[in-house]
Amino acid sequence: MKGRLIITVLILTISTFTVHAESSAWFTKIIASKEEGSLQHTVKKEPKTQQHGFFREHGLILFYASTCPHCHQFAPILKSWVVQNEVEVLPLAFDNLPLPEFPNFLPATTEWINAAFQGQPINYPALFVVNPKTKMLFPVGFGSMTQDELNYRMERLIPKITSYERRGVML
Repeated sequence: MKGRLIITVLILTISTFTVHAESSAWFTKIIASKEEGSLQHTVKKEPKTQQHGFFREHGLILFYASTCPHCHQFAPILKSWVVQNEVEVLPLAFDNLPLPEFPNFLPATTEWINAAFQGQPINYPALFVVNPKTKMLFPVGFGSMTQDELNYRMERLIPKITSYERRGVML
């Protein structure tokens, strides 16, 4: 019974927060458009994984505010994780200011906020997995996490996302 409840909650959470990202080549297009415009901040591209794996086709989006103590607590943990796992991350700032671990960022625009939070209360830091090919966002967590919590969530979430994308259903 408890297992069914957990699966139901996960399905509802993912279906509630599954949304569109900007485009199929979102990292490249964002960088190109911001380099051409007057905005000086651009996305720093983390190295892509060399392995055949989940993060060859997915990335992470981090919503944060530079004044948020939980964001400052989580940023070094996330930075370490993305470097270790060779994952691209798109940091989006609510206050248009960088975090030390993510000096290259974009502002969290209304479009990004609506896509991710869908009218729900905005909590941050907020971390999402994004698949730019399918334009889907999947919530990883809200608030600061430890390295172990982040690893645990990714270990549980990645197979569910993979299953959902391959079959259109969760296991």
